[in-house]
Amino acid sequence: MERLTPTLDYRKNRKKGGTSLWQDAFRRFIKNKYAILGLVILTFMFLFAFVGPYFSPHQDVPDVTKANQPPSNEHWLGTDNLGRDVLLRLMLAGRISLTIGIVATLILLLIGVTLGSIAGYYGGWLDVIIMRIADIIYAMPGLPILIVMGAIMSDLKIPPAHRIYYVMFILGIISWVGVARLVRSQILSLKEQEFMLATEVLGLRDSKKIIKHLFPNVLPTVIVAGTLGVASSIISESALSFLGLGVVPPTPSWGYMLSAANNMIDFAKRPWLWIPPGVAIMLTVLAINFVGDALRDAFDPRQKI
Repeated sequence: MERLTPTLDYRKNRKKGGTSLWQDAFRRFIKNKYAILGLVILTFMFLFAFVGPYFSPHQDVPDVTKANQPPSNEHWLGTDNLGRDVLLRLMLAGRISLTIGIVATLILLLIGVTLGSIAGYYGGWLDVIIMRIADIIYAMPGLPILIVMGAIMSDLKIPPAHRIYYVMFILGIISWVGVARLVRSQILSLKEQEFMLATEVLGLRDSKKIIKHLFPNVLPTVIVAGTLGVASSIISESALSFLGLGVVPPTPSWGYMLSAANNMIDFAKRPWLWIPPGVAIMLTVLAINFVGDALRDAFDPRQKI
């Protein structure tokens, strides 16, 4: 019997009146209650961060006469030590944290998918070099590297407005290894199957084989890895900013706002300074993990609709 990859098998079934891989995955996804909950939370967080500031009656400017005020009708989440509205700062910080998480993930996917595809398809010395570089990066502890890079940025006095771009780039550079290994293993398996022999007979270029025939089969795996990578990047940025080595004032981020818990007085007497960003990080990461797990289950062909 002819052996087909899942994607090609779904294409064959669709021609016979069946459903496609994406349709079946979508049906499984929307039946997962945790996936729907995750999507609702993520939608709320994006609207809160990117739309909410336009409806705030306050401006993100210091007013020391209102410093460290507790929550009230005027300031729902109180004010910080410079008199700025904490709710508005939380919205603006969400923009930074979510943007860093998404862009850093796009960078790691671009590097990981490209290098993993090259290593898996060509093999030989290219595979050895790429995988040894991946092993070296994988062997290095992630958080200490981030701390060292953050200290270097502080020593170089990089402007706060530009620091966010460096943070996104660093997070993407040190996080591509897992995706590259995943893509490489998938392609090593796929390139031995019959449909790749057909591409050899047709004389297709290597780039076309990878982009049009191999990549569509690893795309579900890449989507899942990318979704979970966003959560990891947000946590890494928050840890870096919490230590004062990531995004720095006046640029807000959830991690920097959480650093208020470093001060014992703020920790004990002003919980409105650090509890909201902590809750925002927890809800966002939890929602992304819900969606990522649901996507993984949805694209698993062994799951029943």
